[in-house]
Amino acid sequence: MIEKWNNRNIPFTVVDSAAEVKKKLITEFEVGTGLIFPTSVRMSLLTLNYKKLDQELSSMNKIIILKEK
Repeated sequence: MIEKWNNRNIPFTVVDSAAEVKKKLITEFEVGTGLIFPTSVRMSLLTLNYKKLDQELSSMNKIIILKEK
C-alpha cells in the first residue's frame, strides 16, 4: 500500500490508494481513543482531503483530552 522511496537520500512516500491510507488513519484514531465512529461519520471523514482530515481528527483528540481532565 505505502512504500518508501529513498532515491537521492530524500525520503518520501508513494501512496497507491489514498482511500486505504485514510481508512487506516481513522482506524488508528479509533483504536487510540477507544471511540468507534458510526458508518456515516466514517464515510464523511473519508470524503475529506488529508489536511482537513488531519484537522478534524486532531480537534476531536483535543476535545477528548480536555474532557478527560
